[in-house]
Amino acid sequence: MIRARGHGGYGWREGLLDFSTNINPLGTPGDLVLLIKEAVDKGAYSHHPTELGDELRSAVARYEGVDEDLVYVFNGATEALQLIIMHLRPRALCTLIPNYTDYLRIARLLGIPTKLIEYWGSSSLRPGIARDCGEGSVLVLSNPNTPLGYLIGAGELMELINEAEGAGVNVIIDESFMDFTSPGSSLIGRVWEFRNLVVVKSYTKFLAIPGLRVGAAFTRMGIEDLVPTWPVNSIAEYAVSRYLPRAHEFREETVNFVLREGRRLLESLMNLGLEVIKSKTHYLTFRGAPGLWAELRKHGILIRDLSNVPPLGPGYFRVSLRSPSQNDLLIKALSDALGSKIK
Repeated sequence: MIRARGHGGYGWREGLLDFSTNINPLGTPGDLVLLIKEAVDKGAYSHHPTELGDELRSAVARYEGVDEDLVYVFNGATEALQLIIMHLRPRALCTLIPNYTDYLRIARLLGIPTKLIEYWGSSSLRPGIARDCGEGSVLVLSNPNTPLGYLIGAGELMELINEAEGAGVNVIIDESFMDFTSPGSSLIGRVWEFRNLVVVKSYTKFLAIPGLRVGAAFTRMGIEDLVPTWPVNSIAEYAVSRYLPRAHEFREETVNFVLREGRRLLESLMNLGLEVIKSKTHYLTFRGAPGLWAELRKHGILIRDLSNVPPLGPGYFRVSLRSPSQNDLLIKALSDALGSKIK
């Protein structure tokens, strides 16, 4: 039996109200849904996509405001991460923990030693992190962090990247949740300044189309030969490339909703007596009784169990924002579950 990796997002198959998945709480933009249907109606699935995702590549470059030569598209951000790490062949993979667990899975797959540095985002990055990783290594981190949701400022990250270059360390920054935060922290517009930097980004979370898989990498490194032929499917390329020119308004709407509803959910969880980690994005990590996950399933609700994320362990959970009425159902279910004195 294949062991699940614990990422969540399967609740819809079991009829559960799913707070484990971290897609956009506003749902898929209506205009994008129409473009997906248009792609199907035109039979895009019966034709090859462009060889290197060129149509999507151009649209991503315009959306991010960078030169197209710095952009490479992939079948999701995780594919981009795996291929880029394979390409770099680092002596070690260094990452801040807690973080996205697939970084460690990729290292195991490739037989790369790992160096784990505990960092919870409550203070500035300490000097010397890149040197501690060691020459020839790659430092991988998510910004905003998953699962905690803290955000490292662009200035602080640029200092880290410069330190890493001097230490012979490459840096991969995963910005898959950057579109849920206020502008100003992304380094996509600065990748041309660094020879040792790759920024990876998912667009499926923001656009709420995780079933279509769209990701990109931004870098000065010449990685065109690394990109698989036909890296994205024809329906995704058709629809997303046509939607991205109008996506900035949806991004602003998303950020405003996250700020407003995220604050309300945070306060509600804290009022229930839960130990909640403040977040800059649309998900919240909190600590509760280890049996809380199973108890909430009895209420028809799925949350993300973070027990497989080092160094968290049993009792840590993550919930992502949904609509206000659905968030109210979560709060009610949590209140009932906590009142039952679960262990």
